[in-house]
Amino acid sequence: MSTAVIPFGNKIHGSSIAISSKSELHRMLICAAFSDAPSQILCTPVLSKDIEATIDCLCALGAEIKTQTGKIIIQKPISHVVAHKDIILDCLESGSTARFFLPYCAMFCENTVITGSGKLPERPMEDLCTCLEAHGAQFSGHYLPLCIEKCCDKSGSFAISGNISSQYLTGLLLALPFIDGNISLTTELMSSGYVDITIDVMKHFGVFVSKNKGIYTAKGHYISPKQNLIAFGDWSNAAFFLCGAALSGSVILKGLDPLSKQPDRAVLQVLSLFGSDVHIDGTSICVTKNKMMPFTLNAQNIPDLVPVLAVMACGAKGKTTITNIERLRIKESDRVDAVCKLICGLGGSAEADDKNLYIFGTGRLVGGKVCSFNDHRIAMSAAIASVLCQSPVIIEDCMAVSKSYPDFYQDFSALTQSSITINP
Repeated sequence: MSTAVIPFGNKIHGSSIAISSKSELHRMLICAAFSDAPSQILCTPVLSKDIEATIDCLCALGAEIKTQTGKIIIQKPISHVVAHKDIILDCLESGSTARFFLPYCAMFCENTVITGSGKLPERPMEDLCTCLEAHGAQFSGHYLPLCIEKCCDKSGSFAISGNISSQYLTGLLLALPFIDGNISLTTELMSSGYVDITIDVMKHFGVFVSKNKGIYTAKGHYISPKQNLIAFGDWSNAAFFLCGAALSGSVILKGLDPLSKQPDRAVLQVLSLFGSDVHIDGTSICVTKNKMMPFTLNAQNIPDLVPVLAVMACGAKGKTTITNIERLRIKESDRVDAVCKLICGLGGSAEADDKNLYIFGTGRLVGGKVCSFNDHRIAMSAAIASVLCQSPVIIEDCMAVSKSYPDFYQDFSALTQSSITINP
């Protein structure tokens, strides 16, 4: 088991370039591979394991993709003329990859296996499978690994829930240009901002999605954009250093689009609630420690921010309440339980009920050994917690960060001028 020893009392100071958005890259890669001609995507040099999983799956479907420093080149898109058979798509631990590929594969890829590792085989897929089965698809089961035993019809209205994972709807939307019909929502849509990203990326590739009374339709087919696309910085991952600076110093993160459709851009509003100084200059975001105040937050549309915001709340004296936490229990870990154990394991106080997470901040933490539960966001939150601690933080399963941010510890060391010990 990999462990990291993080020195205590760090101060975050300096500037860094935000890693490219995982959410944008997944969608750009799939749309590019579905297009009619080669294309290029500009991004930061380091790619996460989740993005590597999507690239590998696209290549298994027949695309030819080459990565270079600062760019991804889609040299040959996927052919939709012939059905794909007898393929294995390994999504590693990426729920986005699995759910984004399943609808397309259920239409074109008979006798194809979609598999994964870590907690992914335990994460829900049933509603998406049931939606596709209503159109004739046959699967070996509703959890990974699953085999597509029979492809579905590509016509009619595909009805899907929106209250379990917005990734279900995104997977269907990405396949919508191949459907003679539409997509309808059967429940309220959660994390709608991620669907907005999908629709925005599809537009860059010539597909225009419209919504009317919960029914989605599309015009156009995937075509390669005339100009290279740019994957801007990832607000979900940028939040760790922005929140760390709010506790201990000042940071400038570059390459972040302040008008991004990424829902986790909302971290800026939370930092203001916390009392931090926030300054925006083009695509550079500067956050400086100021007041540290408890806050109340609805996490319904920003569940990925909860772990680091909960750690940040430990820096304020008083009770912070984070509501609508239900979907955090079906992430890479049960993040409600993991966050409570992280904070309590470092000498803080946190508890939860079915719908709410409560952090009882004192302005400090003690330090100690904690487990990431092989969850990248828990591992990174533990490192950020070190700025409040009075003794080192030891993180078990520390390399979970490679799922979304492989260079996290290097960037943390650079911004804190501290030496982290990693034991593989």
